[in-house]
Amino acid sequence: MNLIHLKYFVELANTGHYTKTAEKLFITQPSLSHAISQLEAELGVPLFEKRGRNTELTCFGKQFLDCAEKTLETLNNGVEAIKLGSRGSGTIRLGFLRFMGIEFIPSLAEKFIQNNRDMDINFTFGTGTTTNLVDELLANHYDIIFSSKPRSDAKLTSAIILQQKLVLIVPAGHPLASYDVIDLKDTLDYEYVYFSKNSGLRYVIDNMFEKIGEYPKIAYEIDEDQVIAGLVSRKFGIAVIPQMNLLNNINVKQIEIISPDIKRNIYMTVNNNIFVPPVVENFYKYILKETVFANSKNIMEY
Repeated sequence: MNLIHLKYFVELANTGHYTKTAEKLFITQPSLSHAISQLEAELGVPLFEKRGRNTELTCFGKQFLDCAEKTLETLNNGVEAIKLGSRGSGTIRLGFLRFMGIEFIPSLAEKFIQNNRDMDINFTFGTGTTTNLVDELLANHYDIIFSSKPRSDAKLTSAIILQQKLVLIVPAGHPLASYDVIDLKDTLDYEYVYFSKNSGLRYVIDNMFEKIGEYPKIAYEIDEDQVIAGLVSRKFGIAVIPQMNLLNNINVKQIEIISPDIKRNIYMTVNNNIFVPPVVENFYKYILKETVFANSKNIMEY
């Protein structure tokens, strides 16, 4: 069905006069009549009937008018949305590690909206482990994720945007609680609450123990750092964990790790193997500009 014919039909239905409609559409009256005739032939029913000098809709025409108007409205809305998107409006789908949802992500999203008041920009937010976030990005459920280092086989583009200090936490009253600094070699006699293989931190902490040529005794494996901290506070073991405000509010002792000295990198990652809308590209560049660690030297193609 010809969309131009639909537009002619709606205009004639609203005007009720062939000559006036043709003038309004900047076409000849025979061209308008031909278009309406073709539409009627395709539908197999008359859409208009004469009433003196004017033209009125038949019962079929009234029924079809509602459908035609909704179709054109949907099309016009779609065209306008595409135009707005090409200028930088749209929705940005973010996935991130849970701790980043307290301040880091909300603050950057708020500032980005404020800096682009002339655009209609929205966000959706989701959390998960690094493994889950990468899988969701590859499935095109997120536009940008913030996580530990993505696996190399994912072939994604990443940049370091944040670093976290890692500390040892032990329950209050633990034999190691008297320490203020520690070498990981001095922790090997004690059982660990450890990050599971789904967590991006597993690789980081494994690397720490590889550097000392030892491996810890693992009692429990957990995805989330908050849960690990809770278990340590209840004496289920000790743990290496990113330094965070939560640790100041539970019954654990934080101990600085002097050897090996490794920090946890947080990466912003996009999938450049698919089309990235302008609004997403603009936000990505904004993060690179605003964050301390994000610069051209640490952008990596996996």
